Amino acid sequence: MSYVTLKNQKRISIIMILSSIFLGLLFIRLIFIQILDLDNFKEKAYEQQTRERTISAKRGTIYDATGEKILAQSISVSIITAVPNSIEKEDKDLVATKLAEILEIDKEEILTKLRKNSSTEIIASKVNQEKAEKVLKYIEEDNVSGIRVDEDTLRVYPYNELLAQVLGFVGTDNQGLYGVESYYDDDLSGIPGKIVGSTDGKGRETPFTNEQYIAPIQGKDIVLTIDSTIQSIAEKYLSKAVKENIAEYGMIVILRPSTGEVLGMANYPTFNPNDPFTPYDEELKAKWDSLNKEERTNELYNMWRNKAISDTQEPGSTFKVVTATAALEENIVGIDDKVFNCTGDMEIGGWTIKCWRYYSPHGSESLREGILNSCNPVFMQVSQKMGIETFCKYISAFNLDSKTGIDLPGEMPGIMHDPETMTPVDLATTSFGQTIQITTLQTAVNYSAVANGGYLIQPYVVKEIKNNSGNYDKKVESKVVKQIMSEKTASEILSALEDTVTVGTGKSAKINGYRIAGKTATGENGRGDNTKFLAGFTGIAPVSSPEVVVVMNLFDPKGPSGHGGATLCGPVVGSIIDEVLRYLEIPTDYTVEENGIKETIVPDLTGMTVSQARQELVEHGFELVGDVELKDEDVIKSQIPKVGASLMEGSTVRAYIDDNEKQTVAVPDVRNWSHTDAMAEFRSVGLNIRIEGSGFVLTQDVTPGDVVQKGSIITVKCVDTIELP
Repeated sequence: MSYVTLKNQKRISIIMILSSIFLGLLFIRLIFIQILDLDNFKEKAYEQQTRERTISAKRGTIYDATGEKILAQSISVSIITAVPNSIEKEDKDLVATKLAEILEIDKEEILTKLRKNSSTEIIASKVNQEKAEKVLKYIEEDNVSGIRVDEDTLRVYPYNELLAQVLGFVGTDNQGLYGVESYYDDDLSGIPGKIVGSTDGKGRETPFTNEQYIAPIQGKDIVLTIDSTIQSIAEKYLSKAVKENIAEYGMIVILRPSTGEVLGMANYPTFNPNDPFTPYDEELKAKWDSLNKEERTNELYNMWRNKAISDTQEPGSTFKVVTATAALEENIVGIDDKVFNCTGDMEIGGWTIKCWRYYSPHGSESLREGILNSCNPVFMQVSQKMGIETFCKYISAFNLDSKTGIDLPGEMPGIMHDPETMTPVDLATTSFGQTIQITTLQTAVNYSAVANGGYLIQPYVVKEIKNNSGNYDKKVESKVVKQIMSEKTASEILSALEDTVTVGTGKSAKINGYRIAGKTATGENGRGDNTKFLAGFTGIAPVSSPEVVVVMNLFDPKGPSGHGGATLCGPVVGSIIDEVLRYLEIPTDYTVEENGIKETIVPDLTGMTVSQARQELVEHGFELVGDVELKDEDVIKSQIPKVGASLMEGSTVRAYIDDNEKQTVAVPDVRNWSHTDAMAEFRSVGLNIRIEGSGFVLTQDVTPGDVVQKGSIITVKCVDTIELP
């Protein structure tokens, strides 16, 4: 018979107590795991046993103002991924070899990814349909595991560089970068979908399991205020002007002054959003390989930047409408009161500030004459009469120290003097647009107030957002920020700006058929040897009922024509206004015949015999010609110029019975020629001419040396004389 000693009893008791505590803790832990923290452990188990593959949502489409032309859209492509643990070690080299062959990428790069101990590796993204189908066929025929082909999207910009800085582009993850793509990313991006599948403990896919497919939700579509045709007109003229005048860059903004809708916004140099990391400009291409990484990054940012809203410069004389508004609103002077005197310069604060025409002073002037002559002393005298406090009140009224609020990223506010530290010299120079800085867009907004009767409007580029069903999710309404001048003041300034184009420094912007108001500018950025000029011009048309405000600026032009806004930008803005108003079918203010030049619309000759066409053209004041001999019985298949074009009496229309007969010719350089000599030269080489103005040719709308089809119309702008502010 055995007995349990007291010592053993104590040991047993301790063991039982410890066991009870352990079992109690274990029980509590089980309760915590299975009841209190059940959701957390379910999630961990789900993550361990499943694998999710993201499916990119298709971004919404971006349309131009017509709602028909697509500026940006997403197309279906594929993404090839691998699950390294699901591919047998001995098969990885063969799989890498085959994928490299199909996808046309480096085999070693693929093999490195297949050898990784990771759950998922991206082998290739943005794979086109042809290659994706070949990968799928390889997977099926060779029974390959661990390789997946899933849906992806590729952003495409059908018009390439058109509107590049405004549209922006997307990154490899389809997230919007820059421009509309960035600002409206939440609307455009949609909601990604996913594919959920099962895995074993080692992360390998388990056979005979069904994958769950959760479809992505497509992003919303966007309709811009910008018309692609108007944008094309702006970009055509801007690129030509930047190249011919050897400018660093140029900007154009076209606004509808009554609403704030941006009809066009152009920057040059530009880039192609389909390939945003490749330099577009030929000069940049030439030096690209010599740049280091940081320099390349800076150049790319400079290329992508929408300078029309993000770069500020000293605007020069276009700023004078702000000073003129203050003078009229404060009743300092009437628009036609001759109370100013230009002696060529003024002494202010120990500084001598000259008029641009210091060598031949303007003498006695009214405010109207100060505007049309772009006379700096007039505006300095106005600013002295009102003082710093009052003047700064109007700078604030125009919101020049703020952003306009446009729905685009990267906008910068103007840079103004601090009223507390502003000096009499600062006041004088600011009055004519120097020593302060604003953007090209801000100038357009300023002039829109003059054009619409005195109201500051908020510009915008998106007018409609559509949901997935195609219905409108949001319609953007125009927004009037505030009234900043009376209708009377706006009307008087508009009248003075029309005189500027008719008889003042802006004569280079005249066009046939429309009344135009406008203002020249030559801003100085920097001082002394570091000075870089800003040539500018702002136009409003038609004066009778303004439909467009067009602002053009060229930064640091170094060409033979100098740096004056009247010479470099005035004719271009006039040509843009001409084409835009005719495209918008805005009725002319007067017939061309009333302006001393008779033009007639070209009739449709197609389908007529040569004999019938000759008779038709005689009645219109034209002559029929051909690049080959034309017989009376020949039937005309095409013509140059096309039907609807406007031609001067005495011009020729070329008829073709076979399109292969068409001939080309290099455009002569007739700049600085008399308009009569220019007409004779163009006609001698088989080209038609459209003359705006009279006197000597200032500009021609096709660059000399460019090759065009015979019969094409070349528009030249002529002036008797130009005074450059």
